[in-house]
Amino acid sequence: MKKRLLSLLLAVCILVPILALPATAVNSNVAIQTARTMDILTAPMAQSPEALAANVTRGEFARMLTMASSYRSTVNEQTLVGSLFTDVNSATPYAPYIRIAVQQGWMTGYTDGTFRPDDAVTLEAACASALRMLGFAPADLVGAFPAAQLNKSTELGLREGLARTQGQPMTRSDCAVLLYNTLTATTKSGSTYGNTIGLSVSDGQVDTSEILAASLKGPFVAAAGEVLPISPSTVYRNDKLSDSAELAINDVYYYSENLNTLWIYTTKASGRITSVSPNAAAPTSVTVAGVTYQIGSTDVAYRISSLSG
Repeated sequence: MKKRLLSLLLAVCILVPILALPATAVNSNVAIQTARTMDILTAPMAQSPEALAANVTRGEFARMLTMASSYRSTVNEQTLVGSLFTDVNSATPYAPYIRIAVQQGWMTGYTDGTFRPDDAVTLEAACASALRMLGFAPADLVGAFPAAQLNKSTELGLREGLARTQGQPMTRSDCAVLLYNTLTATTKSGSTYGNTIGLSVSDGQVDTSEILAASLKGPFVAAAGEVLPISPSTVYRNDKLSDSAELAINDVYYYSENLNTLWIYTTKASGRITSVSPNAAAPTSVTVAGVTYQIGSTDVAYRISSLSG
């Protein structure tokens, strides 16, 4: 009987799919979660508010651009033959990413032959790179750098959610927002950029469920005193960054060992299930204590259905 009650509780708790969000303007939490899922931000980069507030270097940004592109799955195959710049060699952090970013025209070096991988990325430089990813060359813009790049970025929605102004360095959180906006933006050829690199983007939202599903484990219902199977570097509680991985009894949680990330959901609906729709064998919604919820997965639908007993 206890197992059956927990199954029903689990079913009610996860009626809404993980990471499902309303179709509103992007916020940093959504962007950061997407960046973590795509490995644009590594676990250490997003492990705390302080880490997210750190300025991004040009080398680090080259990595972010690569992970937000179709090259994200082949970067490990890159080899550094010779050196593109006097200050970049095979021992330089992010060297393979720098090579890809420069070869693709997303970033450029300086006239003195350097790349300056440790310099901070400014708003205008980051926007210029994002525009190049979308297929816009400087000749396609009206005016001179940086006004032309900033104006076009505003027009395409790339600066939505960013409080940075010209000349200011970009933080990791800023870059996550910029690249999320880039994924949902329209390319020069008229396509949605995220769709061109194998993602599913609709209504201004990036669906990373397929990427996440490859490493995600759960859902699990926390028992009293339950010990987590990982020591997460990043924790989201109800889709917001949290500094606590503490579980309360009947919390629902998911985790990814690859991302070393934990998602905890504490919002619950309890009460008698009074109806299911359209039928008990294959429900798509369920009414609990007078409130109707859409069922978020086939697994949940089966748990609630008459077929599960």
